[in-house]
Amino acid sequence: MLFLCCITISVAQIVAVKKDSNGKYGFVDSSDNWIVQPQYDFAYWNEKSEFGEIKMYDDKKCGAVDKNGKIIVNRIYNKIDIYHKEGIIVTLQTPDYKSFDGVIRSDGKTILPCDYFRLKFTYSDPVLIEATNKEGKCGIYSLEGKEIVPCEYEYISIKRHGIEVENSVGYRGVYGKDGKLLLNVEYAEFPISPVGRYNLLNKGGNMKDNGYGNFTYSNGGKWGTCDSLYQITIPCEYDGISDYAWEDLIAVNKGGITNTKGTVGGKWGFWGDGREIIPCQYDEVSNFQNGVATVKLNGTVQLIKNPLKDGSQIQIAESSSPLNKKERGPVVSRYPAPDSDVDKDIPTAKKQAENSFAFIICNENYPDAPVPYSLNDGRMFKEYCQKALGLPEKNINFYEDATFGNIITAVEKMKQVADAYDGDASIIFYYAGHGFPDDKQQSAYLLPIDGNASDITTTGYSLAKFYKELAAMKLKSAVVFLDACFSGAKREDQMLAQSRGVAIKVKSDVPEGKMVVFSAAQGDETAHQMEEKHHGLFTYFLLKELQATGGDVDMGTLTEYVTKQVKRQSVVINNKKQTPTVIPSQALTNTWQTLKLR
Repeated sequence: MLFLCCITISVAQIVAVKKDSNGKYGFVDSSDNWIVQPQYDFAYWNEKSEFGEIKMYDDKKCGAVDKNGKIIVNRIYNKIDIYHKEGIIVTLQTPDYKSFDGVIRSDGKTILPCDYFRLKFTYSDPVLIEATNKEGKCGIYSLEGKEIVPCEYEYISIKRHGIEVENSVGYRGVYGKDGKLLLNVEYAEFPISPVGRYNLLNKGGNMKDNGYGNFTYSNGGKWGTCDSLYQITIPCEYDGISDYAWEDLIAVNKGGITNTKGTVGGKWGFWGDGREIIPCQYDEVSNFQNGVATVKLNGTVQLIKNPLKDGSQIQIAESSSPLNKKERGPVVSRYPAPDSDVDKDIPTAKKQAENSFAFIICNENYPDAPVPYSLNDGRMFKEYCQKALGLPEKNINFYEDATFGNIITAVEKMKQVADAYDGDASIIFYYAGHGFPDDKQQSAYLLPIDGNASDITTTGYSLAKFYKELAAMKLKSAVVFLDACFSGAKREDQMLAQSRGVAIKVKSDVPEGKMVVFSAAQGDETAHQMEEKHHGLFTYFLLKELQATGGDVDMGTLTEYVTKQVKRQSVVINNKKQTPTVIPSQALTNTWQTLKLR
């Protein structure tokens, strides 16, 4: 009988460097047997790349061996850098001490000769070699020595889906990792990483050195976009373009001028679904949110719906200017005029607050659910701003029965004030009227006089959006007073008519920037009126404390007094709980209580 047996012979491999009694270095295996005899003045073993570096001091030349002890890089180089298992960067020095790099693959084959000022394996894709030639131009090679990107560029950046390049005049383009040109090198601007879901492109813009050796566009050219795979999604045909896509629509501009500060002039429209879906006809536009965007045409502010959701562009609200007495006459209240103790003997500040601005909105005459005494509240708060707080009349912006367009106008005026005063202005925002919730998102909205509670996300003004816009302004401080609640009662208009609010618990939006928000009620509570005083309960005690202190009061004292009085009187008068709430931004967490209104 014949028996067969298999014998496995293991080949010893280098695992460490060892020094002999003569001070020479070699390499040993795991059993401490010599794989490479001790003969070198220096030796180094790289476990990760499995290469060993060898060197002699007499001629200062380096070489390399593989894990089996075979010499794969002859000892003729001045320097070697072992990066990974695929290859080795080697360096030769000329008699005039100039150094040039080359690449030798792990099998000993020379991939690139020592003709390059600098070579390196890329961190993002180690099978690619980034090269800088003797003229200082950059390119990319593969481990087989194939030219992926020719060495003719000033700047190269390897990304997930392509290789971005920049030429000597600052124009950029993109190569695929197979060497195919994805975007011609003719674009003045696109970011290193996508903005939103797309890259901005600028074609033909004037280039300017930013002083650090990099180019940025200065002005001109045409704008478009590409996706993360560098496929053109909007052709470079526009004079301006927004830097973010909202609800799959991107604002585009024709006829304007775009520079590093933004786009001025021209007409705006929207691109979506592969085409200019809303023509460039508007003077100003905002991004779409909750299916609508605000636009301005010939001085008229309006809302348009997202055509990708509704199938057509629909105007649903408009206003040409703020509500004021000169243009539309005074708004008439159906309730008794203010005649309580806080409406008389208003103290007067000795000094005017020239850098403080008030924006007051009081909405009372809703078609189906009026808010009792809201006009009284707003009108008297305006008096206190002018007298007790010392705000010049020109600094007070007053809106009675404000429409959606009026609210937009107020916010835009705030932005103008913030820009003009460059961080040296303070804003007081006061709102009395209906708040309303989006029951799906549990988010809060201010309800304009022309709004519809059944379509609040379209016709209401998002409180979260307002906080975000206010936080983005460069201000010294911002104080927000809200005599409204943001509950809801399943469309029961009778409840709306009986109280200031309407019963779903909404999320509390946290303000940012330098902002303090003081609201009349919390959660699903209702903000009530004080019938005998002809004011809202919250506003009455707010005015009461301003009257008692002459307006010289800090927010800590003011909120403590108002909260205590409202909680007590709401139970006594209305037999219901109402708890005013203070929410400071993170930046003012430790200092808001010392903040003063003047």
